[in-house]
Amino acid sequence: MRPRAAPPELDFPLVRNGLDYLTSVVEHLDENQSKVTARDVKYAVLHLQAAVEVLLKARLMAEHWSLVFSKPEDATRKALDEATLSSVTTDQAITRLRNIAAVPITDKEEKALTGLGKHRNKLQHFGLTAPARAVEAKAGEVLDFLIRFVDEELLIRLGPKERKEAERTLRGLRGGLANINTFMKERTNRIRGEVKKEGAENRTIQCPDCDQMALVLGEAANSDGELTVSCRFCASPWEPEELLSFHRTEGQEEPSELNTCPQCGEWMLGWRVRILSELVGEAPFCFACSVAFPALAPCDRCGRPTAAADDSTGRCGSCWEDAMEETRYGREDPTDYGYGPEQWDDENDEEQQ
Repeated sequence: MRPRAAPPELDFPLVRNGLDYLTSVVEHLDENQSKVTARDVKYAVLHLQAAVEVLLKARLMAEHWSLVFSKPEDATRKALDEATLSSVTTDQAITRLRNIAAVPITDKEEKALTGLGKHRNKLQHFGLTAPARAVEAKAGEVLDFLIRFVDEELLIRLGPKERKEAERTLRGLRGGLANINTFMKERTNRIRGEVKKEGAENRTIQCPDCDQMALVLGEAANSDGELTVSCRFCASPWEPEELLSFHRTEGQEEPSELNTCPQCGEWMLGWRVRILSELVGEAPFCFACSVAFPALAPCDRCGRPTAAADDSTGRCGSCWEDAMEETRYGREDPTDYGYGPEQWDDENDEEQQ
């Protein structure tokens, strides 16, 4: 008999069970719902370890079903279907994911995953005496890994229906995850380390959705030529035009020459953008060429971008010339052109807008 081929898609209950454990973890560690107690941390660790085991196995199953056996050479479909197998340990799963499935798992992430397993064993069998916050911090590292692991390694291998359900669960999880201080700290530190290594602090801005300094602009366009970028903290996708809508001047509904970038000339300059670089802080920022302009300020007269150091009056070159003309020759009289005062004022207002 020919052996049955491995299923082309994941067995969804495996992923669903893992996400259900993860939901329980978030509920126990959500500082926004109630004060996190030692008991909460205990059950968060137990359920988090269960989530690790299930989700790592889900990825191994996607590679080949025999890889979830502790000894693949003894694997049988009967043992798998009846769930009577001796399955992989966390250490074995990590090794196989790295060496066979080419899943990137750093040494630091491996240490966090295996360390969580040790905490789980002590809690479940022997009782654990350790500061709850210290254990919670370790759980934060694993949470950071798992949310990325699900996003990058599991979702793309699910069928359409299963993926839609998993994404809905993940959306609910992210809301709770944002309230977990340890998770936020660990994820923030990792992201900032990545950004610093890339030299991208000057083009990393605050995400409008999660308020984290984790939205890195200036990334290469995707295969479709789109410039959409995703926040590295909450995964919210953003297009340049959407970001500009959060950073236009008060009362401005559409981009105009007031948003002209002095470098690329596009109407994509946002005002008062929070930037990760300590040397920049809050400054005008172009969402087209991903450049910050700390010395730029709006003209006091027309609002157009102007270099603050160029003119002590705070006016752009055009408005400064107009002011000089008025000083030399006086303000033009509207009656010289057949206008009444009200018509002249209305036209000037339209020009400035």
